[in-house]
Amino acid sequence: MILSRVIQHVKDQHWTAVFLDFVIVVLGVFIGLQVQDWNTARKARADAREYRERLITDMEISVSRNQTQIDVSRQQVDQLDLVLSALTACHLDPDKAGTFDAGLYSMGRFDLPTMVMGTIDELNSTGDFRLIGDPALRRSISDTVRAYRTENAIEPQITGRIVPHVNYVRSRVRFMLSKNTDNPPSVDPEKVFYNFDALCSDQQFINAVAAVREMTQAVISLNQEVHDRQNRLLTELKEAP
Repeated sequence: MILSRVIQHVKDQHWTAVFLDFVIVVLGVFIGLQVQDWNTARKARADAREYRERLITDMEISVSRNQTQIDVSRQQVDQLDLVLSALTACHLDPDKAGTFDAGLYSMGRFDLPTMVMGTIDELNSTGDFRLIGDPALRRSISDTVRAYRTENAIEPQITGRIVPHVNYVRSRVRFMLSKNTDNPPSVDPEKVFYNFDALCSDQQFINAVAAVREMTQAVISLNQEVHDRQNRLLTELKEAP
């Protein structure tokens, strides 16, 4: 409609009208582009807020899971401390037998750091990582992911060092539990069989328990480092504008 009007004004040599039509066209195009830019920017801001909220949820879950794993590993260390103390003194109080047996049962069971990666993987695969506008926040996310992957990469080394010691302990202790239980605080002594006096004099057995305790402490340190990084990232995400 505007084009036909411009053509008619040119034929009629109404140059003022032609100029006004031209201004209207240019202004319309400019406003259209401006509105499009505003909508794009508004959508980008909305997407960025949604991604941050999802990242916060992911980090809250990750921090909680890692804290649980740290607590479980600390319980294992406490149980192994009891085992080593009892074997060194060659004396086990009857009321501590369940904890002693739980320490032997759970030793070597560990979980390395965990991290919920769904949102971060989506940001990378879609190219939307740029929406996390703060360079410092993007760097913090990348550093946390790198630490998580680095710590998990050493799992074969830890497993390789623990397994022989656990196998030796299992060769001297027999468990007849009715079901598999993850990291129990205590187990029924009636379901665990070993010669306590023989274990006291078995230096290889004691060294095996001590070695697993040491590696469990190492696992706690690995989990704690990733847990702390995730916690810092969670704080940064919550404080981001």
